[in-house]
Amino acid sequence: MNVRLKYDMPFTAGIYYDHAVRMTNYNLRLWMATNTDISADQTVAFERIKYFVYTQMDSTIFINSSEHEQGRLFVEAGLNVTTLPGDPVDQLVGIMLYHKLNAIAEDRMTVFETELSSTHGDGMTYLHCEDENTAGFVHPDWWSSPDLRHSDIDLAMSDKVVAITQTTPWRELELDWSNTVDQDDTGNIVVFADFVKQLDDTK
Repeated sequence: MNVRLKYDMPFTAGIYYDHAVRMTNYNLRLWMATNTDISADQTVAFERIKYFVYTQMDSTIFINSSEHEQGRLFVEAGLNVTTLPGDPVDQLVGIMLYHKLNAIAEDRMTVFETELSSTHGDGMTYLHCEDENTAGFVHPDWWSSPDLRHSDIDLAMSDKVVAITQTTPWRELELDWSNTVDQDDTGNIVVFADFVKQLDDTK
């Protein structure tokens, strides 16, 4: 059987809105379930989720993808930028995280619900799950991509650190899957293990 898990992930990020950057503290709660009996892959899926949130989302600047010039200026200044298909309100950030975290877990672990609140959100918590109708939102390609991308801004010509980290393969971070994987297997093995890797070493 699948094992259900809950995990809280606080992080801090900026939002660019009305021509200004405002920092906000987010509280992300994940409701998950294991989806493989290969313990190594369970661990990798969980570590991928943590790596993405704590190195890509933490200290990023959420910005409407229509703000092309401002987004490029942030990137050229060496800042971490995450583009969204609308203004960076908590609801849209939560929908993005639901889709992106499931994409990078690649069916080894399922995030079946996210809860997101922030210090700028007036105490409101936004819940998102697979049964939710998000047809009204544009889903950028990177939302369903299992890599570290989180921006529509063309970073090909930039030599900034943010451009490098978004294209680093998982295998270089030692977060690739095991060699023998049956994606149809389900199990009840949970590994509470941490890769001993300082964030500074992976940037």
